[in-house]
Amino acid sequence: MIAGSEAFQRSWSLALGAACLRWQTELMQRLLSARALALAVVALLLMSAMVWLGLWQLHAYDDHQRADAQAALRQQAVPLDTVFGPDAAFPSDGSGRPVEVSGTFLPADQIYVRDMTGAPARFAVVTPLLTANGSAVLVVRGAQDRLGAPAPAGSVTVRGILEPSQAGGSPVDAQRVTDALSVSSLVSAVTPDLYSGYVLQRSSTSGGGNELSPVTPALPDPSRWSGIRNLLYACQWWLFAAFVAFMWWRITARQPGGDPAAAEPVQADSDSLTTLG
Repeated sequence: MIAGSEAFQRSWSLALGAACLRWQTELMQRLLSARALALAVVALLLMSAMVWLGLWQLHAYDDHQRADAQAALRQQAVPLDTVFGPDAAFPSDGSGRPVEVSGTFLPADQIYVRDMTGAPARFAVVTPLLTANGSAVLVVRGAQDRLGAPAPAGSVTVRGILEPSQAGGSPVDAQRVTDALSVSSLVSAVTPDLYSGYVLQRSSTSGGGNELSPVTPALPDPSRWSGIRNLLYACQWWLFAAFVAFMWWRITARQPGGDPAAAEPVQADSDSLTTLG
């Protein structure tokens, strides 16, 4: 009985292996047939066009996002104190806001930031602007490759882009140079209290500081909904391309009489069944 069972299992395995090999051979013949190859060429052309259209829509989405961020920098400047006060935390929507602030520069408290992001030269020149409320806001007036840049005297009105305090940063050295514009690390280097953000100057009523190269502000975060239609169109085209690939497989791999995955029934040979009996 045991010998008959082992013989049946061995016969069944051989028959199943032969059926699988036969199915694989037939499948490869169908996939490599002239009809399947012609359909593959058509499918590849369609998929290439759909992938390209999806990428085009994705680039359009990126353009909308970039334009939305740049539009935020071109908004009408508002008074700094309407965005936040000297004792308030930096607002979540304050980054990239155009603001204007009036006051008097404090040249004795001027500092320099080495290799600041967006600066076209080695040192960004940062001068505190003392406002009417007694607190000062750090103003990045521009950048140059050397230390020393006289600040305009008298009352000035600065228009620029509001930015949050940078992370890290070491205290100023003997030349009043630091490696990041971190308000918390600069408190001891500036006489008055400081706002918890700084302003990248774009214009000033004093007309001074023209010898400094402006520091480029980082683009603020755009609205997540800007250009969302183009992003959805991109996903739609890529789904169409995947559907074309699926349909090519279904058409070329389909069995002439039924399911492509269906295998022919396998029967054990009569000798094995006789032995089992």
